[in-house]
Amino acid sequence: MRLFGWKPKGKMYSLKCNQCGSGFLSSYNLEAPICGKCLQKAKSLDSTIEHDKHCSKCGSSGVIYGKEYCYSCYFNFGKK
Repeated sequence: MRLFGWKPKGKMYSLKCNQCGSGFLSSYNLEAPICGKCLQKAKSLDSTIEHDKHCSKCGSSGVIYGKEYCYSCYFNFGKK
């Protein structure tokens, strides 16, 4: 009796997420495993702007969540 209707090609690795501790399957043996839910959460936080804080480099309002710089200063988009 097969549980799945498909058979994976190659090796499958059972990994534990470094962030939340839940288990997941991957076809890659990751050095720093992170599950899909935590990966989406990290991506959304990186694109979140905190409007009440000011950039420590240029002083404009709105910084990246958890950072001290706005997008322009963080990614060096500012004028040189």
